[in-house]
Amino acid sequence: MTAVTDVNGVGEALGQLLTANGFKTAEAIAKATPDALVKVPRIGAARAPVLIAAAKQAIAAKPAAKPATRRAPSRKPAARKPAARKTVAAAAAEKRAEEAARKAAEEKAAAAMAEAKAKKKAKAKAKAEKAAKKRAEMEAVFSKAKDKVKAKAKKDKKSKKDGKKKDDKKKGDKKKDAKKSDKKKDKKKAKK
Repeated sequence: MTAVTDVNGVGEALGQLLTANGFKTAEAIAKATPDALVKVPRIGAARAPVLIAAAKQAIAAKPAAKPATRRAPSRKPAARKPAARKTVAAAAAEKRAEEAARKAAEEKAAAAMAEAKAKKKAKAKAKAEKAAKKRAEMEAVFSKAKDKVKAKAKKDKKSKKDGKKKDDKKKGDKKKDAKKSDKKKDKKKAKK
């Protein structure tokens, strides 16, 4: 088991926050999803994948634990040797690895954002197409109704004209009848 503070970029304060939120080992961080890590205070969307990559690297760098063997206690504790400093090449390699992990995490986050934008754009396009289709259907219905009203108005106008002609014809027939009856009366008077 690798301690949380062995992960590159995790200090005491962040280690305590991670432990308080259920990430007690580097293995737990390595198995976590970026969404789960983002819930921890001080860890954002860009930092979460970097921490996961750093945890995986810390696990890989630590040798497998050997079973503990009991030694007889010695009389004098062994003198501590100063911690070996990292060589310049090792430090540079570690820095390059961290940078590569950070870039990979940023690229992944950028790809996820691009995918979300593409989905949003496709949804907006589908919505616009649906609205255009509905507008076209409504226009067709209005056009049909307009044509129907025009046809009815035309029919009413025609029937009024026909009715007027019939009225005129009836009036003309009455005048003719009146003239005929006048002529008949004149003939009768002439005969007398």
